[in-house]
Amino acid sequence: MVEYKPNQTVYAYHGPLIYEAKILKLKNGKDSFIINQDFQHEPLEEKPNSSGNHHHHHHSQHIAKFDPKKWQDQTCYYLHYQGWNSKWDEWVGIDRIMEYNEENKFKKLELDQLTKKKKAINNNEIIVNATTKNHTNNKNKKESNKRKSSSATTTSGVTAGTNNNKKQKSASTSTTNNTSGNSGTTSNKSKQILSRLNLNFPPELKHILVNDWEYITKDRKLVSLPSQYPINQILQDYKTYRTKQLTSNSDQLSILIEILTGLEIYFNKSLSLILLYKYEHLQYLNFLKQNIINPQQDILQSNIYGVEHLLRLIISFPGLLSTTTMDGISLSVLISELESLCRFIGDRLQLYQNNYEFTSPQYDSLARS
Repeated sequence: MVEYKPNQTVYAYHGPLIYEAKILKLKNGKDSFIINQDFQHEPLEEKPNSSGNHHHHHHSQHIAKFDPKKWQDQTCYYLHYQGWNSKWDEWVGIDRIMEYNEENKFKKLELDQLTKKKKAINNNEIIVNATTKNHTNNKNKKESNKRKSSSATTTSGVTAGTNNNKKQKSASTSTTNNTSGNSGTTSNKSKQILSRLNLNFPPELKHILVNDWEYITKDRKLVSLPSQYPINQILQDYKTYRTKQLTSNSDQLSILIEILTGLEIYFNKSLSLILLYKYEHLQYLNFLKQNIINPQQDILQSNIYGVEHLLRLIISFPGLLSTTTMDGISLSVLISELESLCRFIGDRLQLYQNNYEFTSPQYDSLARS
């Protein structure tokens, strides 16, 4: 375990974010003294000030007092957050600080980015509407309205923000390599693409997503995670199942592997940006904080999240792909593979489904703030 000392720079959690901080003092476990920046010992409790020390007392109002009861037998650190006013200096436990290294720098940046995204996301948008809105702007109203109503009926709860459209679109083209260089923006071509993007999503899976939406937004529950059958396991099961059907066709097999690999990569990249409800963001931040998810150590989102979040992505694909430069054959192969995956999941729902659980009052108030 890392040993921290006074004057050392560390990363520290303050609220949901991570900041650079300096250790000014520390108290080790059962010690009956505090070690200051000069490595001198200080008593745990300040002696009451005499009248001669009145000026000093006034000055120390800004200094967070050490609470011996709170930190009894615990190691704790007195931190100054770099660039902050010293009135924010505070005593924290070991759980709040991390080593000052590249891995934790990545975590800090990830959280910064997430928080910006969270502010930018308009949680009332449905992902397909968000993506098709730009696409239909140049069409006549009748066509536009028709598409909006059909996309609204196919998706029942995946939230997203319009700010992420460009990212979604560019990422969606990378799910298979068969993208044509021709961007073909004529309305005829767009109509053709949209007509091919009709994904048959089984009613029982729609039902799962409607319940999912209700549990989280109305009942304020969360999917119980890590899932016993995470997404990478589901995709692995499906790959095994499909490989048996495709044994004689190596081309189809390599396309299958490419699609499933792309789907998992896309899920990991898009989860925090477009697939979470506002109420779930804090859960995701906690997973990062506790190293339950750590992309640098190859502990990915798809190792933790399960079928509910995978279905949110699959049902969003028609909208995400509506402006793709992918050629027609690649699109129909992708859509038919996604439909096959949906049928596979539908047959194994009892195995793959996760429970929902109520959150703590602390989580509830933080997540809704």
